[in-house]
Amino acid sequence: MKKTIILLSALFIVSCATSPITSPTTQAPQKVIIEVSSVTDSSVKIKESDSINKSMEVSNPDGKLSQLSFIANGKAFVKIFSGLSVADVTRLWNDIVFLEETTNVREVHIFINSPGGGAFDGLALADEIQRAQKHGFKMIAHASGIVASAAVPVLAVCRPRYAARGTIFMVHEAALWKWPGRETASDIKSQNELMDMLRSRYIKKMVDNSKLSKEEWEAMEKCTTWFSTEKAMEFGIVDDYE
Repeated sequence: MKKTIILLSALFIVSCATSPITSPTTQAPQKVIIEVSSVTDSSVKIKESDSINKSMEVSNPDGKLSQLSFIANGKAFVKIFSGLSVADVTRLWNDIVFLEETTNVREVHIFINSPGGGAFDGLALADEIQRAQKHGFKMIAHASGIVASAAVPVLAVCRPRYAARGTIFMVHEAALWKWPGRETASDIKSQNELMDMLRSRYIKKMVDNSKLSKEEWEAMEKCTTWFSTEKAMEFGIVDDYE
């Protein structure tokens, strides 16, 4: 008699705590997927206009901006839409290098509408933005739609930071998706250490770029917390409406 073996994923989520900033509400579990993936970009030809330079190729031997970026009137414009992935980090790195090495453009406008995604990818994007700032770039954020989870520190590290009045924000704890065969006590300990390191990095980005304390961000993160543009301004991660 044949037996069908079904492997069920194990999801580790730390229980929620009520945020001292917002009124307690019941929220559906939220997830940040931690994953390692590769990205292969297809070769796509794009015609260039006189005023806008853009390319669908991230690794372009001619040296051009990536597919979601362009230059107009001496400014660079970068779009970070949908779920974050290693491709977004690759594109932003490509764009900053291209701008620094081949142009005099030092003002970059980043448009963010993202529900989050890979936690490492969100932190890597924030790191890349801060690296560009150290090299003399002005990194300006424009938020709309949703800015949640791993996308929040990407917005927070920019200066200045603008948001449409109807933008929705959210922070929450990271979650680890696994499909294990078996795990040892050492495996579980190692995973806990990883999650602690990841959480510490996320919280530090928020504390360094907002008006809230470490304890306040930790409380908001433990219980999935949604907030408005008005609250984001109060918390110090948005500077003004647009």
